[in-house]
Amino acid sequence: MVSTQTLAAIRFGAGRGAGFRLPDGPDGLWHSLHDAEVLAPAPVTPWETRRARGEERRDLQAALRDADDPVQMARLRDLHRADRDDTFADLRVQMARLARAPVGFAERLTRFWANHFAAQRRGGVLRAGRAAFVEEALRPHLMGNFADMLRAAALHPVMLLYLDQQVSVGPHSRVGRRRGRGLNENLARELLELHTLGRAGEYTQEDVTQIARLLTGLAVNLEQGFFFEPRIAEPGIIEIFGKRYGGRPMMLSHVHALLDDLALRRETAQHLAGKLARHFVSDSPDPQLVTHMSVQFTRSGGDLPTLYRAMLEHPAAWTPDLAKTRSPFEMMAAAFRATDLDEIAFRDLSPGQTRQFFMAPLQAMGEPFEQVPSPAGYGDDAAYWVTPAGLAARIDWAMRLAQRLSPAPDPRDFVEIALGDAASTGLRRAAGGAETRAQGVGLILSAPDFNRR
Repeated sequence: MVSTQTLAAIRFGAGRGAGFRLPDGPDGLWHSLHDAEVLAPAPVTPWETRRARGEERRDLQAALRDADDPVQMARLRDLHRADRDDTFADLRVQMARLARAPVGFAERLTRFWANHFAAQRRGGVLRAGRAAFVEEALRPHLMGNFADMLRAAALHPVMLLYLDQQVSVGPHSRVGRRRGRGLNENLARELLELHTLGRAGEYTQEDVTQIARLLTGLAVNLEQGFFFEPRIAEPGIIEIFGKRYGGRPMMLSHVHALLDDLALRRETAQHLAGKLARHFVSDSPDPQLVTHMSVQFTRSGGDLPTLYRAMLEHPAAWTPDLAKTRSPFEMMAAAFRATDLDEIAFRDLSPGQTRQFFMAPLQAMGEPFEQVPSPAGYGDDAAYWVTPAGLAARIDWAMRLAQRLSPAPDPRDFVEIALGDAASTGLRRAAGGAETRAQGVGLILSAPDFNRR
C-alpha cells in the first residue's frame, strides 16, 4: 500500500528525493503553497527583452534586403545567438525549479495552468516567449482569483500573437470600413472552448462571433507590446449570453467585464474542476470529487486556492493507485531530484550540453521546450505519453543519466530514495540483480513504476 506521504510527493509534488522531506499529506501540500519564495517568479528571459530583440531583428532584416552589410549581419547573428542561449537558460531554470522545489506542488500547478493556457510564439522575428508568458501571466495569479489569471493570460502578447488576434478588426470600425478587414475568431473560440466554459459548455457559433466582435481593439506590436486600439474596435453594444457589453467609445474595460463574467460561469467551474482532477488524480476522476471542487470554486467567487484545497481534502484524490503518467519534463525533473543533482549542475551546462541532454531528449519524448501541439495543449492521459518512440527515448535518457552519476548509488538503496513504498517487488528484484550500479539506477528511472504518478 502506497503511503499518504509518498502519494503527496509523487501525485501532487515533484517526486521523492534523499534531500527532501516528504509532504505530510494534504496539509503539507497546502502549506507548501504559502511559501513566498516558491511563488516568486523564476528568472527567465522577460517578454520585454524578447520584444526589443524582435524589433531590432525586424529592422536589421529590412535593411539587409536593400544591401549587404557585414556589421549588420554580425549583429543579426548575435541576436539569434542571444535568443538561443536565453532559451537554453530558461529551460535550465525551469527544470531546476521543479527538480529542486521543497515540495513541488506549486510548480506542478504552474505547469498545469501553462498547459491550460497553451500558447507559444510561432516563428517570425520573435524566437520565443512561452517561458516569459508563464512567469508573467500565470505564476503571479497562482494563489489568486481565476478572473485575474484569465485576464493576464488572454491579454498577454504571446497569447494574442499565437491566436492571431492582432489581425482581427471590427468590420464597422474606422479601420475596418476603410480597409475592408474583418474578424478573426481564434481567441474568442479558444476562450470559450478551452479556457473557460469547455467543449461541453452551452454556447453557439453566434456567441463566438459576438465575443470576437468585443475583442477587437486588442492589439500587439513590436514597438508597444500589448495595447488597446479603439480605431479597430467594433463600435456599439454587443450582447453576449444575455448581457450587454461595449458602447461608444469601446474600451478595454468592456473586455475585462466579459472575461470576469466568463470566469464565474457555472460551466467554467465544472470545466476547471474536471480538468484539474484529471491532471492530478485520474484520467477518469470520481464525479463526486469534481462536483465538490466545482461547488467550492463557485461559492468562493473563483478563488483558485479554494479549488486546490477542495481537491486535496476529498478522499477520492487519495486513492492508492498511481494511474497517471509523468510528462517527459516531469519525469526528467523527478530523475534529477531522485539522483540529488544540485542547481549548479543545471546552471553550469553549456548551450551544447543543454541541447544534447535537455532539448533533444524532450523533443524525442514528445514535449519539445517552448512549443505546444495546439491551443488545447498537451494531452493529459496515459495514452498520450505512452508511445513506442516516447518510451524508447525515456529509456535511452534514463540510462545515459545513470552513466553520468559518479559514483552511482546502490540500486537497492536508490529504489527506496526514488520510489519508497511505491516500488513494486518486481522492480526491487530487477534493480538489485543488475550487472552494474549504473544499470540498476537506469532500470529504476526508466521503469513504469517511476514514470507513473
